[in-house]
Amino acid sequence: MPENQAAREQLAAILEASDDAIIGITPEGIVSGWSRSAGEIFGYSATEIIGQPLSLLSPRDLVREGREIMRQIAAGEAVGRFETVRVAKDGSRLDVRMSLTPLRDESGAVSGAVALVRDISARREAERAVREMEAGAHNRAVVLETANRVALDILTSRTGAEALRHIADAARVLVGARYAALGVAREHGGGLKQFIAVGLTPEEEAAIGSLPRGHGILGLLLERREPLRIDKIGAHPASVGFPANHPPMDSFLGVPIRRGEVILGSLYLTNKQGGGSFTEADEAAVQALGAHAAIAIYNSQLLAQQRSLVSSLITAQEDEHRAVAYDLHDGLTQYVMASHAHLEAFKRAHATGKAEKAARELEQGLQFLKEAVVESRRLVNGLRLLALDDLGLAGALEQLLHDEKNRAGWEDAGLIHNLGDARFDRTLETGVYRIAQEALTNARRHAETPRVEMKLLLGDGQLLLEARDWGQGFNTKERVGAPGHAGLQGIIERVHLLSGTLELHSMPGIGTTLRARFPASPGESD
Repeated sequence: MPENQAAREQLAAILEASDDAIIGITPEGIVSGWSRSAGEIFGYSATEIIGQPLSLLSPRDLVREGREIMRQIAAGEAVGRFETVRVAKDGSRLDVRMSLTPLRDESGAVSGAVALVRDISARREAERAVREMEAGAHNRAVVLETANRVALDILTSRTGAEALRHIADAARVLVGARYAALGVAREHGGGLKQFIAVGLTPEEEAAIGSLPRGHGILGLLLERREPLRIDKIGAHPASVGFPANHPPMDSFLGVPIRRGEVILGSLYLTNKQGGGSFTEADEAAVQALGAHAAIAIYNSQLLAQQRSLVSSLITAQEDEHRAVAYDLHDGLTQYVMASHAHLEAFKRAHATGKAEKAARELEQGLQFLKEAVVESRRLVNGLRLLALDDLGLAGALEQLLHDEKNRAGWEDAGLIHNLGDARFDRTLETGVYRIAQEALTNARRHAETPRVEMKLLLGDGQLLLEARDWGQGFNTKERVGAPGHAGLQGIIERVHLLSGTLELHSMPGIGTTLRARFPASPGESD
């Protein structure tokens, strides 16, 4: 692999993996690069923001700050980490920490800059709450209210491990701890299956090595229903010490994360800032965050179970299709062989002048041929998904559309796509193919349309399938869910199982447009 290509691929991987927003900027202050995290923080997709001025992210009262930053970049000066405010797509103000580094071309001239941006809104919110508590403003009630508000803000904008990391970080800031962690318990016991630590530097994490599995005090928390506060970790009977290169830790606060009587995990806080021990107010604040962490963990478990169920369901459906296909193949072979035998008998009877027998054998042979045609059509429909393995999703749909066009006699039928050779998870490919197949079947049977168009477009982490006809249309309120329209109901159910969204527009005499969107990213089809 050429060195520059490897460097570009490494840079692309860094852009995708980084939790910080990474933004490329031209010397004129125009956005030229936009990472995944930048989209998550600010709400803009890459296609929306690239080519727009960076000042789009600055509030009006900080325009002068933005001009000064670009002046420094133009002079070739790096802008060290500083905290400021920026504006998201929905107009909300975000507390962020930024740093900018100028880029130079081969001649040494400034060719642009790279900005690293981290959303610190949750930390700022927690810090403000701590300051209010220290000033005696509403004391414990304020902290609990803030903990709930911060957690709700996190859960409405984050999911999965990202939400848990933000909750752990909010707990760390809220009670003034140097380090925090959130452990997720295995469903059937046996320690921790996930451990998310915050407060450690990347160098400290690398030096520690493998993450804890739930022994010692961490394991003790998985058996407790009540919080645990310790002045000195090393003095506790359950302490088993720390691995080599682990930073020293003394004061400790552990809070079980529960759903009813089930322990889902624990929140761990160590090293109270300024010395001393964690307080009862700290314990109450972390318990409030732990209640919201329980929701995040439980939802993640439900989502994982749902994905497993969907995958199993679709796999079972496809196994059933294959079994049916084998049966049809056997039936087809029998029909063809029977037809051949009767036609051979017709040939012999005709040659020997037995007209009555010849006519009877010919009629029977033709009847078996008709049955073979019916079986072959059913066989083709049942085995069509084999095209996915050979051609990919776009190629398989092109073949399907071609076959349906010939079968229906449409004047025009075309597929527009931008997938290239991209492949997706097999569950998604199978589901999208079946939805397209059902949409085309409905158009052939009911639309009386001269033309069909299909689109398959990938962008912004979503796969769009659109099927449109210019036929007689129908009243969607009357058709959806009505008896005798199982095909349409099947489409709705498949879209739901794939966590997609569905739009259906149809009017009598105008035609029908179906749009289904699915979360997707290219990858190997398994």
